[in-house]
Amino acid sequence: MKTKLVCMTGSPKSFGFSTKGIFISKLSEFGFEDGGKITKKNNKIDVLITDDLSSTTSKMILAKELNLEIMTYGDLSESFDIIGDI
Repeated sequence: MKTKLVCMTGSPKSFGFSTKGIFISKLSEFGFEDGGKITKKNNKIDVLITDDLSSTTSKMILAKELNLEIMTYGDLSESFDIIGDI
């Protein structure tokens, strides 16, 4: 399974996770890994994870420009049936 590198924006708290670190640690068993920042040069990010699909943060704008997959914390936690820590 190919590792999917993710970048996170917003907060996972409303989806039941106290930190982004806890969220990504639970996703790691499904092949997801924190990839750091999204960049225009040499971008390695596969998925941007957000708390709000209508967000206008710089990360969201850049992810759309680069045609990256964008998902919410809720989408991923439901897809893989993972439960938060709060």
